[in-house]
This record gives sequence, C-alpha cells and structure tokens, in this order.
Amino acid sequence: MEEQTIKTKKPSLFGMIFQPGEQFERLRERPVIWLPLILLSILGTVIAVLTVLNVDYSTLPGPAMSAEELELTKMFGIIFGGLGGLFGTSIGFLVVAAILFGIAKIAKSSVSFKQMFSLIIFTGFITTIGQLLNQLIIFAIGGDPYVMLTSVNSLIGADGVLGAVLGVFEVFQIWYYVLLALGLMKVSAFQTGSIYNCYYFLYFRSYCCSNWRSF
Repeated sequence: MEEQTIKTKKPSLFGMIFQPGEQFERLRERPVIWLPLILLSILGTVIAVLTVLNVDYSTLPGPAMSAEELELTKMFGIIFGGLGGLFGTSIGFLVVAAILFGIAKIAKSSVSFKQMFSLIIFTGFITTIGQLLNQLIIFAIGGDPYVMLTSVNSLIGADGVLGAVLGVFEVFQIWYYVLLALGLMKVSAFQTGSIYNCYYFLYFRSYCCSNWRSF
C-alpha cells in the first residue's frame, strides 16, 4: 500500500481575522515568511505616508515656516517616512521575533526561528490593519495622526504620560495580544509565565515606540 503525503495548506493573513486557530496550526507545520512580510511592508509604507500627510506642520514647535518650507518639509517627511515604513516594518518584526525566540529558548521551547518569525508577522497583520484603518479615517476627518481613534485615549483625550499609557490600550492592539498568546501556546508551546514575559516586553515597546512624543 502506497503512502500518501498530505501537504499542509499555507497559513493565510486574512484567515487571522476569522480563523486564527486554524492558521496557527498551519503555521506550525508550514511557516511562511516572504510573501506576507512583503505585503505588510507595503502596508507599513502606506501607513507611514498617511501619517505624514495627516500631520499639521504649521503647529509644530519652532520658528514659523513659509508655505514653501512647509511643502518641502512634508515632501521630505513623505520620502523618509515611506522608507522608514518599508524597511522599518520588516526590521521591527525581525527584532521582536529574535527577542521572543530568545525567551523561547530560555523556556526550552522547541520552536524554530522561522516559526517564531512567521508567527510575529501573521499576528502583526492585526495591528497593521488597525493602524491603516485609523490613519485612513484620520485622513478623512482631519484628526490627530498620533491619537488612535480605536484607543481609550481617543475617548478621554489625556495628554502627557497618561495619554501615552491610555494610547496603548487600543482595540486592535488588545486583539493582537490575545492572538499572540494563542499563537505562542499553539506554535511554541509556551507556558503562562513565558507569555507574561513576552507581554511585558511588547507593552514596553508599544509604549515607547507609539508614544515617543510624550517624553
């Protein structure tokens, strides 16, 4: 009797929205990196450009700028912001994956780096679509690009450190943390203590990176 090999389907980014558990099972058996990483890098570029376009440069601190200077500043912002979004997205995923992989090895998990990197990319899709949705709405209504409309701070409107803390509590970010915990358990066989350590790191990273203007 001939043996038949059933090839596991590739995980789907959009499947993370409605069937995340199934995607994690596929990801564990067949981790995918390049295509979703390229797609999220493109989306990261779009988000960065939208963020720059949503900034009102006339309100920035410093000497007043002429109309020509404002346009030049915005143009450079679009160029460097776009490049930052294109390369920064993949670098950010790589750094997070490397740190969590280190935690996994300390916890004696058998997860491979490819599996961890793929997990971070696929769960990162949730925060990416959240940022894209927020920046598109802000672009349409002319809001503050640094205040996520789906965050607690968008309702309270706090400034300074309190605003920075409340800004991290955001719908898509919470969704991301839930999926990440599920993914770490399914793909990496993480125990609760290891997941908490990952959360501490990710919360601190989100607080510093997303709210750097508050310092």
